[in-house]
Amino acid sequence: MNTIRKYRQAFLSGAIICLLFFVLMLPCSAQEAAGIDGKAGTAQATDTSSDGETASQINDDLGDDEFSIDSEDDSAKPVFTLSGKIETLHGVRWNGTEKKLEYGSSRSIAQVKGEVSADSSYAVISAAAEYNYRNPARTGFRLNEAYYRYSSEIWDISVGRQVIAWGQADGFRLTDVLSARDSSEFIGLSGDDARLPSDSVRLRFFHDLFTFEAIAVPFFTPNKLPRFGFEDGAKNDLYYIDTPDAYKMPFGSVPIRYTKTQSAKPKMFTDTEVAARFSFFLPGIDFSVSGSYGWDKNPRYVKSGYAKKGLFNPANPLSPLNPYIPKELYTTLNEEYYRIGMAGIDAAIPAGDVTIRLETAWVGGRYFEPKNLLTEKSVNDLKKQTPDDVTLEFNAPLKKHQLLMLAGVDWIKSSWTLSAQYFEDLILNHKDDIERPMHKGFVSLNVSKTFLRDTLKLSASGVVDINYGSTSSTYSVSYALTDNINFALGGDVYTKGYDGKGDFAALHKISAIWLKGTFIFSR
Repeated sequence: MNTIRKYRQAFLSGAIICLLFFVLMLPCSAQEAAGIDGKAGTAQATDTSSDGETASQINDDLGDDEFSIDSEDDSAKPVFTLSGKIETLHGVRWNGTEKKLEYGSSRSIAQVKGEVSADSSYAVISAAAEYNYRNPARTGFRLNEAYYRYSSEIWDISVGRQVIAWGQADGFRLTDVLSARDSSEFIGLSGDDARLPSDSVRLRFFHDLFTFEAIAVPFFTPNKLPRFGFEDGAKNDLYYIDTPDAYKMPFGSVPIRYTKTQSAKPKMFTDTEVAARFSFFLPGIDFSVSGSYGWDKNPRYVKSGYAKKGLFNPANPLSPLNPYIPKELYTTLNEEYYRIGMAGIDAAIPAGDVTIRLETAWVGGRYFEPKNLLTEKSVNDLKKQTPDDVTLEFNAPLKKHQLLMLAGVDWIKSSWTLSAQYFEDLILNHKDDIERPMHKGFVSLNVSKTFLRDTLKLSASGVVDINYGSTSSTYSVSYALTDNINFALGGDVYTKGYDGKGDFAALHKISAIWLKGTFIFSR
């Protein structure tokens, strides 16, 4: 872990040093990348950076030929921009166990973003400090972005910590596999807020009809997941991953005791993730073809352990009807990360006020939990009438291939915005040997309307798990007091559906009503 941190720090330090050196010392005369990006069309709307626009816009604003000499002099000078926001959110939820109201969320975040551009060079540093009363593990400082970009007429290269978003889906991840996500907080967070940056190198080539990009990610960043319920203090958290407390056997349930271990994370040069994408911009349609070979951002858990046996009734050891049975199962969960491949295609088709979005991805080599926890041999060993402890053999996670498909439609008219999607998740080689079903489907809907010259906004969004009927939804009303100050009142609601097996079932305890205030600044 220390080795990974050391090389990651060296990578970022080098990127920032190059950033300062090229921006301040070696300005070039090539066009800004933003001017080239303007040819890209609607398919690049999800690209989070509008990086080179500041310097080129200043040159455009000067306009008149009589000032052309001054314009050239000014374009070589660094242009600095500082922006950010201060946001605080506090929410309450109903604690059904203790029958009382309690904090469902309470956090305050200050974010600062500094940008500098000089002709063909652009750099950005973005950081945030958070105080989180309800989720103390999130309290602290984090570096969101720190990268340098050099742009030429037909290509650019970005080096450092950056956010890379692919695909057309809203809230679902198909081809968008490069950036990890933070799942340790849910209340009042958007998908963009949960996205984690990666330390990467991004090279792009531009043409009127297409863009090609190649990406290398030498330092692996996994998803940030909630803790397991058996970990120390985890059950004091608002949300944790629950695990079975007992294993059912013919004579009753046997308690399970867990331990978590971790294998070494990817850290060698040969562990670098690689990805590439061709994006085409044609009359009537924008589409992209992409592929990647990297690491699943979620680990698999390989189990091992043993069973401690004892008499059914220790108080009467001489009774003939007093068999040896398992008293406790000691289980170790070893966290391991593994390689996966992805090949996908996405498209956006505008038709007047409507835009149709399509996306599909094949994901190869993803592991899933087996249907049966123990092997047949271990089950038989547990039944043997011996006082000896039994070494357990667990069925390993099974490798499967997924086909992910999404169709969506967006409609924007006047002050109305409507977005609807259907997402399908299929296991292609499902043999009824894994815990999750072969098919999982989701329907999402997002509706919003603005009033009072766009200062007041009402919105509602939600997702329904069609397998089990569990739901996730957010409702809010926001008011822009000024261009810089915004207040919002909202609520996040989760339901279990039937059988309690839905994807959102475990979140029903954290449904909350919240109030958020945001102050945005820029200079």
